Amino acid sequence: MRHALAAIALLLPLAARATGNVELSQGADQLSGGRAAWRATVFQAAWKGERGAAIGAGVRELSRFSRDDVDGVVWAQAPLGDFVVGVEGSASPTWRFVPRWAVGGRIERGLGAGWIASAGMRAARYESELTSSTPLFASAGLERYWGRWRAAATTMAVGLGNSWSGGGRLALDLFYGNDGRVGVSAAAGRELESLGEGQLLRSDVLGAAIAGAHPLRGAWAVTWELSGQRQGVLYTRIGGRLGLRRAF
Repeated sequence: MRHALAAIALLLPLAARATGNVELSQGADQLSGGRAAWRATVFQAAWKGERGAAIGAGVRELSRFSRDDVDGVVWAQAPLGDFVVGVEGSASPTWRFVPRWAVGGRIERGLGAGWIASAGMRAARYESELTSSTPLFASAGLERYWGRWRAAATTMAVGLGNSWSGGGRLALDLFYGNDGRVGVSAAAGRELESLGEGQLLRSDVLGAAIAGAHPLRGAWAVTWELSGQRQGVLYTRIGGRLGLRRAF
């Protein structure tokens, strides 16, 4: 916890002056089979401009399988003709189960009548004293906005060496009030998961979540999420997240 809090203390004054919103959240997941709970503390900040321009940064402190990790992420996107192009990068000074580094890019285009198509690529580097691996992630998505609603479908493929796995996700969101949102999502597929020490596990995954953001007085909002996921025959994970967001 002390690493994340120190990073938050350093970033908060800069974020308050230069970003559109900042958010601090805490999450926990309970695993079946008597396994240790997963926990996450996340601080993130973002600024949005015109025509899809945006920048952001975040830092996370994570605990999984009784191991702790810290990582940070930066991202940016900008309009380019009829497209919006984005890049992101992350790095971890501890990299016990999160990637030591990751880089990616994304492109999206409006198709008219509320439709948006997107595609992305990402590479992540997992390392330990004994082994290392660099899985590649490719995604494609299609979403539509109409009235107060948004529907989206995303498919993802993950490659490692000569092996591939993949899955898909469906989401439906309702927007209300001043930046309020509630949404449901479901995902299924075959996933590559880091077990730490450079090990990756392939397993069938089935999950669902409900999440949202509820505006409070002034520029404050509370964010929340409840989720569940079955990781093949290994374990079932049920948890939630609660956060506080401040707009500037």
